[in-house]
Amino acid sequence: MVADDSSSRNTWFDRLITPLNSCSLETYTPIRNEPPTGEISDCKIITENDGDDMIPLIIGCYQLNEQQNDTASEEESDTIQKSSSRSGELRLYMISSPSTTTTTLSSTSIKFGNAYDVVQMESGVLDGKWRRRQCKPAIYASACASGRIHLHSLEKNNSQQKWTLSHLTSSDESNNNALCLSLAWNDFINTATNDDTNIKSEDQIVSSYSNGTVALHKVATTTINNDESQDVVSIEETQRWNAHTMFGCPSEVWTCSFLRGNENVVLSGADDVTLKVWDVRQTQRHIHKIGESEFDAGVTAISSHPSIDHVFAVGSYDEYVRIYDYRKMDQPMSKVHVGGGVWRIKWHPSCYNREEEGDTSHSGKMLVAAMHGGCRVVNMPILGGDDGDDVEILSQFTAHESMAYGADWISSNKCEVVSSCSFYDRQAFMWNPM
Repeated sequence: MVADDSSSRNTWFDRLITPLNSCSLETYTPIRNEPPTGEISDCKIITENDGDDMIPLIIGCYQLNEQQNDTASEEESDTIQKSSSRSGELRLYMISSPSTTTTTLSSTSIKFGNAYDVVQMESGVLDGKWRRRQCKPAIYASACASGRIHLHSLEKNNSQQKWTLSHLTSSDESNNNALCLSLAWNDFINTATNDDTNIKSEDQIVSSYSNGTVALHKVATTTINNDESQDVVSIEETQRWNAHTMFGCPSEVWTCSFLRGNENVVLSGADDVTLKVWDVRQTQRHIHKIGESEFDAGVTAISSHPSIDHVFAVGSYDEYVRIYDYRKMDQPMSKVHVGGGVWRIKWHPSCYNREEEGDTSHSGKMLVAAMHGGCRVVNMPILGGDDGDDVEILSQFTAHESMAYGADWISSNKCEVVSSCSFYDRQAFMWNPM
């Protein structure tokens, strides 16, 4: 079912042009858990930050600076290509939360404004994720073309009333020339536990690479002299394995994720047209694989459900989003065609806030960045056990003039907006998802 509202496809509240190609867009809506009773209803989305009614948004940019020489030989061209550089930056925007409802929102009510901070990176930024567990300061991890992961914290200079991104640490330099294509935190709350063990557990990041590998990293915080203001954050690679090949060569691993409900399971998707499931205690061989029997093209996006154990969404170049349950992988629970290759999947903020066990009305609602197809807001009510089998495309946005790679929700108590970005035309928009 598709919402018949063509007027909303290109209507937007604000637009900006980034200096470099925009590759990712992430808003910060951390999960608060208080008290830690183990109940799903304890998981809350925070829309205010330290009393400021502002929502941080980061656009990650990537640009390949190619050295051109039309008269070069084939061998010289290979050398030139290898010496081409990749520029990158993180652009921080602080979005003022609107005081009006979504239906009365106007272009004057919500805007990007000027960037609060611009961080020049050592190479192009291909992906980025906020650590969504509530913490001070908020931490953002970026996946870069150099193969490294960089961690930054969101800081406020109270005297200057200025928000900035402060570099914390970076992973070791890679010597294999592989690009870090994606990453994800293990930041689920109360996964299969009845206490706060998961909240206090060690932070980890899973990352995927252009040389067919997947890696795990430990993120640790050390307090110096019992003074939290002197906390030192570190990142260390603890595991790496060869995950995907195609025709005997390494295959780009476009996406990866932890699985809510099983701390030992990692998911990966690649250009080899496969989704693989891994037990991190034994990575010599995958424990499950879904390939060409289901997918018609590379697997490009994986997102574990934020409040339902074992359930995750998978996107592919074949323009479908599929929902799987890890305990029954023989076929997807549901799937929907979104009109473009799927690059990002973001669950609706209400998916974190299942107030009542029987409330499943939005348990399958998600935002999809569908590359040349623009963006879609999709609802799959069957995910929560609804008797209906209709999968709905609630709205779509097609104002992007190139590949829509990044998208996320801007959600407050009163209204809901979507922001998305596209690559070659360097555009970012804010628009109404209703």
